[in-house]
Amino acid sequence: MGESSATKTSVVNVKIIAVAVIALLVGVAIGFAASSALSGGAGGSSAQQPKKVIQIGFTLPLTGSLSSIGKIWEKVAYMAIDDLNQEVQAYGFNVEFKPVILDDGTSPEKALQNVQTFAQQGIKVVIGPAASSQVKAVKSFADSNQIVIISPSSTAPTLAIPNDFIFRTVGSDAGQAKVLATLAYQEGARKVIVFHRNDEYGNAFADFFKRYFSEMGGTALDMPYQSDLSDYAAEVASLANKVQSEKADAVVLISFDTDGGNILSHAAESQVLSSIRWFISEGPHGASELTAPAVGAFAAKTKLLGTRPLFIANPLYEDFKQRLKSKYGVEASVFCDNLYDAVKLAGWAILRAGSNDGNAIRNALVEVAKNYYGVSGWTIFDAAGDKAYQDYGVWAIVKGATGYEFKDVGVYERGSIVFLEKPYP
Repeated sequence: MGESSATKTSVVNVKIIAVAVIALLVGVAIGFAASSALSGGAGGSSAQQPKKVIQIGFTLPLTGSLSSIGKIWEKVAYMAIDDLNQEVQAYGFNVEFKPVILDDGTSPEKALQNVQTFAQQGIKVVIGPAASSQVKAVKSFADSNQIVIISPSSTAPTLAIPNDFIFRTVGSDAGQAKVLATLAYQEGARKVIVFHRNDEYGNAFADFFKRYFSEMGGTALDMPYQSDLSDYAAEVASLANKVQSEKADAVVLISFDTDGGNILSHAAESQVLSSIRWFISEGPHGASELTAPAVGAFAAKTKLLGTRPLFIANPLYEDFKQRLKSKYGVEASVFCDNLYDAVKLAGWAILRAGSNDGNAIRNALVEVAKNYYGVSGWTIFDAAGDKAYQDYGVWAIVKGATGYEFKDVGVYERGSIVFLEKPYP
């Protein structure tokens, strides 16, 4: 038997990793002269001087509608900072990066308050916020004050704007919407209800999905729901009525984690919604709400499948997942790899810039990303500051030895979905 496409990709990735790491070090070295004050210099003098502390801000959704995966991201942030410090000190920099983590409650207003707090503290690089509505809220302040924002999970195409201070270590949903539409159509769906958050993320994703699904020959009917409710029983009841009246054969859910889990728990109680196919965005991937027994059983019955950004067959990602599980006892959720790489890029960009000037760090970030291959793959930014090269995987919720769990079961290649294993019996 010949090698699978994924295996070939893995082999190629292994060969290019060493080249990428060497290129990164050469690229960063260009900025060494400007940042010489940060290193210990010759003769081991760094051991006699206190380390220069450099703070990086984090605005994370430790509460609110992304809290399930936000709490995992917090652990990723600490691990990334630890790894970054080991790297830079191994290369002679007498510095120590320290995270300043604030909870934004998945709220646009709180995210802006956090960024303003960081600005008052002189912090020029902020990792996060998570949601596109939050990124939109902080954009004007960040641009005006030259604060570099690196979001690991904002994907709304409406925020793909060149020459600003917003960077995203993930591709926009213009790409993922096409993948999800391909998955639904390839699986036989022809008339779907797009049930989505009525916010920056959900509306943009739904618009692109409907466009692509229509081009493929399908029909997609729009049904937004108010986000951040405490319960979605009434909304799910309305969804069931619409599915029945429109004779839809599938639902496409575009949600975050807490709302997605609540919606699926109510859908599991509906005979109408349990008798059709379900497809889902990356938003709730990794959330514990989706591995509850009732939701897991619903996923199996409806053969639920989702898409998510995932650099295919990356050995660095596999190592990252194992280390995260070993250190904190948690599984890597969606965007964990993008968050990890955002921290690494931020640290090296600050060193390359050699100053706390936001504009200099922004320019350095672009150059560092050109040569950095991380756990999320190549991190090169496009003209709008988004990840230029983004692959996508297909995931399912399957029953394992200890209960239901998330599992990657397929990839998007050359315009179609290729399943690496059968997701459901």
